[in-house]
Amino acid sequence: METIEETFINTIQEANNASNWYKVNIKAKRKYSRGIRLTSIILFGLGGIIPLINALILENKGETTILNLGYIAIAFAGTLLLLDKFFGFSSGWIRYITTEMEITKKIKEFELRWKIETYGKNLAVIPEEEAKELLSMLADFIIMIKEIVKEETSAWALEFQTNMAELQKSINNKIETTIPGSIKVTLSNISDYKNLKIKLNNMGSLDVKRKIYFFQGVPPGYHVISLIGENIATNQLFESAEVVLAEAGKLTEFTMNLED
Repeated sequence: METIEETFINTIQEANNASNWYKVNIKAKRKYSRGIRLTSIILFGLGGIIPLINALILENKGETTILNLGYIAIAFAGTLLLLDKFFGFSSGWIRYITTEMEITKKIKEFELRWKIETYGKNLAVIPEEEAKELLSMLADFIIMIKEIVKEETSAWALEFQTNMAELQKSINNKIETTIPGSIKVTLSNISDYKNLKIKLNNMGSLDVKRKIYFFQGVPPGYHVISLIGENIATNQLFESAEVVLAEAGKLTEFTMNLED
């Protein structure tokens, strides 16, 4: 059976083990957090500088543009910050620091209180009632330490669940906004023209044989509908183009008036 002194030593050791666990794991969180933040800052900076270099130097010299590299840098920076948020490197780092500091503080406070309570006493021969009080102190202390760890773990679990929900929501929103739509084009006055051809963006041209055309599987965004043909009365070439906004998962309808 353990003596009170041995129970005290083992209890303090258990509390120190909890504190040391956070001390060790703080290093990894700090490393990833600092690395991600530093890289993000550099990429955001490059994202702002590259367009200026492109505008002030390369375009004037007629060299190849590097403007898109700026957008890519910003996109990478944003992705890194999302990874940091999802995996909780920065938030975990702060949480580990505060938890380790709290545990260390409680250990120091308890050790001081223990010295006061046991000052001048021979723990091997103290009365049973005093022994029970000291053991109760030890039990309350280790329960408090475990409660601190539990609160930190609960905070991590809540953060993880929240981030998972936000990620799923973002994925769902992305899916919803990228679902292809359809475009319905109604042509007017086609009887006044011959050899009419219609096309969507740079896709192949279709011979116009009816008034209504459907373009399916169109990505969301702006698209160009082009018409080309000849005016029967004047034999002059006819060209027309319209910009149409295709919405995700919806049918967009518009009419093109064939007039010279």
